[in-house]
Amino acid sequence: MKIANATVTSYELINDVIPKLKTVEFILDSKLAAAIEHSKDAQQKEKYQVYQQEFQLELMMIQMNLEHLLTRYANIIKPSDGTRGENTYLELDDSERVALSAIINLHNKVSTLASTL
Repeated sequence: MKIANATVTSYELINDVIPKLKTVEFILDSKLAAAIEHSKDAQQKEKYQVYQQEFQLELMMIQMNLEHLLTRYANIIKPSDGTRGENTYLELDDSERVALSAIINLHNKVSTLASTL
């Protein structure tokens, strides 16, 4: 996906961006939360809690902007007639472009962290 551009295809959004976001949410809600709960080392636990706070804040910004994007293009992504939406270029505003870039960065950071948990 080319984040530097002001567009993303509906296919990339549905099949690349949203699954990455769901993966991040899963890791934060399950693996990181479990690591915090079961950590016996106070420093390690505090480190994980800081990660969790940072990631949750970033995730909240991403979710708000992604929701805005999905709302703006709802008729293209999920047409009301029940048909599958066609692959279309979606124009991104500045906040949406930042959010999509942040999804990729956050996915990479969280995946790296998950491999150490």
